Amino acid sequence: MEKPGNILFIKLGNSGSFEKESIEINSSIKLGYEAIDFIKCKNGQWEDVLVEIKEKYKTEKSSTTSHRNQIRKFFEEPKTTMWVTFYQSKLWYCYADEEILLNPDGTKERKTIKGWKDIDLHNNTLFIQNLSGRLTKVQGFRGTICDIKEKEYLLNKINGLQSAEHKSVELNLAELRKSLISLIKKLNPNDFENFVDLLFRSSGWSRIGVLGKTTKNIDIELISPITNERAIVQVKAQSNLSIYKDYLERLDGFEQDYEKVFFVTHSPTQDLEKYIKESTLENFIFYDANKLSELSVNAGLIEWLINVAN
Repeated sequence: MEKPGNILFIKLGNSGSFEKESIEINSSIKLGYEAIDFIKCKNGQWEDVLVEIKEKYKTEKSSTTSHRNQIRKFFEEPKTTMWVTFYQSKLWYCYADEEILLNPDGTKERKTIKGWKDIDLHNNTLFIQNLSGRLTKVQGFRGTICDIKEKEYLLNKINGLQSAEHKSVELNLAELRKSLISLIKKLNPNDFENFVDLLFRSSGWSRIGVLGKTTKNIDIELISPITNERAIVQVKAQSNLSIYKDYLERLDGFEQDYEKVFFVTHSPTQDLEKYIKESTLENFIFYDANKLSELSVNAGLIEWLINVAN
């Protein structure tokens, strides 16, 4: 994306009253200030506008100047300026045509160039929850138009680029997961079973019965306190296709009493891995060392693995 000449935040109406029509219907940016003379603004009579604001809105000097400056930005910013707002828990951005339109109700409007967008260049939606508070805090601005300070961060997000710090963390995280795979594969069968038990419990599952003692076909029996889903887990430090198929046969419909069936092994043979990739069994979930290393980071079990597998 070509770098914008400027980036401004715009609040579309009091409490977002212009948001839906501006973004979904009219494809425009819209300004209130209905009591302010349109011709004076269009002609650049900004000292007269300053006086009019004070008279109409009874504002203090600093506030009067701020209102005048916001109106001026709306009228004078070129089409190279990017306008940013937040709507439906997403960040939206656009460029606006330089022609200013006066609506019958006194509001002012500029049509967008190619519409509002809420996605980055890779078509990923720009959800607020995935954005830094350094940027999203601008929503708290009490006026209508203000400068965006986190310009570089915003453009990186829109362009789908990562900062140097972000890239460094991702590389280090990938290396960490690779190292954890080696540690997981060092666990003996008992330690591996304990590790899997800790992993599920840290993910919100509650264990039913005694570990490894529920039935001969189940190493761990689980229930979700929130959804009441039931699950069974078979744990094998090492496993091959024959062992896996034998396990499926021994279940013999028993799995129908559970919403999920997990088969967990840190060292599957190639024939088992190939079979799993081609399998169409529903509700059967297979975890190998790669998946376990990822989950162990999320579950905070790194130190446990270091201590036990060392």
